[in-house]
Amino acid sequence: MNFIKNFLLKLLGEKNYLFFLASMYQLLYKTKTLSKDHDDVYFLKKIIYPGNYVADIGAHLGYFTFELSRLVGAGGNVFAIEPVSKFYSVIKKMIHRKKKSNIHLHKVALGGNSEFVEMGIPWVGKQKKFGYARIKEMSEYFNYAETEMVPNVKGDDLFVDLPRLDFIKCDVEGAEVLVFRSMLQVVKKHTPILLCELADKLERIKMYEMLLPFGYKLYLLNKEKLSQLDAYSELAVTLNHYFIPESRAEKIKHLID
Repeated sequence: MNFIKNFLLKLLGEKNYLFFLASMYQLLYKTKTLSKDHDDVYFLKKIIYPGNYVADIGAHLGYFTFELSRLVGAGGNVFAIEPVSKFYSVIKKMIHRKKKSNIHLHKVALGGNSEFVEMGIPWVGKQKKFGYARIKEMSEYFNYAETEMVPNVKGDDLFVDLPRLDFIKCDVEGAEVLVFRSMLQVVKKHTPILLCELADKLERIKMYEMLLPFGYKLYLLNKEKLSQLDAYSELAVTLNHYFIPESRAEKIKHLID
């Protein structure tokens, strides 16, 4: 796999290589040949409806963004948040090529502690690991191939004027709790379904306790059904977690074991 990656990088150059990855993902998705690791993207069609307003925080190469765009339709909106220039440029190019008017792309970070944060793409071995891009100060143990300073905003400020917000996907390499801590007023107001990748039990508990006052329960996806999970369980789960408020659980009760 590394040989193929290195070959394509050398052949295409980094910019075209990333666009190739994004394009291939969309093709594989349409042909339903993605691996089980991408079950959450396929599950979106069961919980996203035309006219929904949704957010993709940590959009990366648009893996969720473009399926969300298709599902919400012309009457809905997708707010894609991607702070890293390389990935932002890929999504912007794909939006233009696909003529997607319902995707609103923002090049900002959420949840940092200052006006700007330093984002970095680290080395893993001798490979630049694009999928590990993250806030540098939170992961100083990595050696970084490149970094950049990007504006940081609060989610409560970015989404303050939205009339609704139905779903948020958040995958920001360990900063998920910080992101949602910056937008609790928005979460309280709209109680969207949340899909978060959480790395360990402690982060899971922090997120659960932060959302509990708003009526959220925790679930995992298993064979196209949502199973409730005890946040304090010793079960080690590093997959995506669904936080669903009681106000929305009734509409999708047929999907809950």
